[in-house]
Amino acid sequence: MALYEFGSFVLDAPERRLTRQGERVAVTGKTLDVLRLLVEAEGRLVDRQTFNAQLWPEVVVEDRNLTVHISALRKALGGDCIETVARNGYRLAVPVRAVNGQASTEALEVQREARYQLSQAERVPALKALGLFERALALDANDPNALAGLASTYLLLSSTTIRRPLPVDEAVQLATDAARRALAIDSRQGEAYAVLGRLRMTYDRDWAAAEADLTRAVALAPESVEAQLAHGLFLSAVGRHREALAALTRAGVLEPTRRETHERLGLAWWMAGDGERALAALADAVAIDPEARRPHFRRMVVLDQLGRHEEAAGERALWLRLFGDGAVADRLADLARHSGHRAAMVEWIALLDKLNQAFEVAIQAMAIGERAQALDALERCVDERGDNAPFIAEFPPFRPLCGEPRFDRLLQKLGLLNPLPATSP
Repeated sequence: MALYEFGSFVLDAPERRLTRQGERVAVTGKTLDVLRLLVEAEGRLVDRQTFNAQLWPEVVVEDRNLTVHISALRKALGGDCIETVARNGYRLAVPVRAVNGQASTEALEVQREARYQLSQAERVPALKALGLFERALALDANDPNALAGLASTYLLLSSTTIRRPLPVDEAVQLATDAARRALAIDSRQGEAYAVLGRLRMTYDRDWAAAEADLTRAVALAPESVEAQLAHGLFLSAVGRHREALAALTRAGVLEPTRRETHERLGLAWWMAGDGERALAALADAVAIDPEARRPHFRRMVVLDQLGRHEEAAGERALWLRLFGDGAVADRLADLARHSGHRAAMVEWIALLDKLNQAFEVAIQAMAIGERAQALDALERCVDERGDNAPFIAEFPPFRPLCGEPRFDRLLQKLGLLNPLPATSP
């Protein structure tokens, strides 16, 4: 076998190519040769004498030469992928699997498309991703990366943001099972821990267990967008905004063209109290995909909360037109001109209510001072186990509700009354 999978990487030895989820990783020359020896050893120790004999057979080299290549590999793979055995050599610290080249190449291409669809964070692409990950697993039922991707897909399919294509209990169980299968094959699968952490945060409301899983996810897979994104969401929800911004910024650096990451970063800036940076990050999301609806919606709620209602109305109209409801956008605009902003908002909120978007109803109700309506919607969101519910303590529109008995009961139900000690402002 000349093709090896380890962690989220694939080494094609004959082609001298290292890839991660279908994307080429910039490891070349002697550094790639060092990696090949480590991978071929499949977790066994490779001593310095072996490296020297294989890579520098006719010259005497300093130990520092090998150290430089190991350092470059750790930078590319993650710091804990290679273990140093003092005074002896090195070994790969992740499971290695030799695979059939043709089947693996097909599976990687399928997974690459699956992850693109998953990254859209929308209903139809999520369903496409589900079929693609299932196809990848038909090619290799024990691929931990495909199983972790499947778990992430089921997690998204539980989301009320995309109108919950699967019943929540079914989606949660399927996501849990897929994540645990991935970890049974590769105990260092960071994305699988990220899924478990988000499930515990969103549906179990076990904040301590969620933090443990998400911290482990980032430690095992610091280069995983999914791990950084999940950790950032958790940190925002518990009010650790500086840490959240760092995690989400890191996710954006890892995958600059992923729209969802910029959206989440925008919301994190908003929760951290910087509306202008929030709007800028959301504008970046719009620039990545001008046809995507959700960034316009999120810009709208930030603008409304900042009191910039005309700009918010513009974003609302864009969202409706992208949704195919240009006539509704025109009607709301006419209503605002003839009856005022509040009348248009009342009709808009009624539309959101018909779409069963309880969390969004609550946000917009607060924008016109309808506290009782907002609380009714938030109670429905929590009762329906909406995946936005964990953020209600930190979303700016809801902060005026703190101290009201109904709101505090919701925080108590979610485990958000001091769930974990904050470590940053």
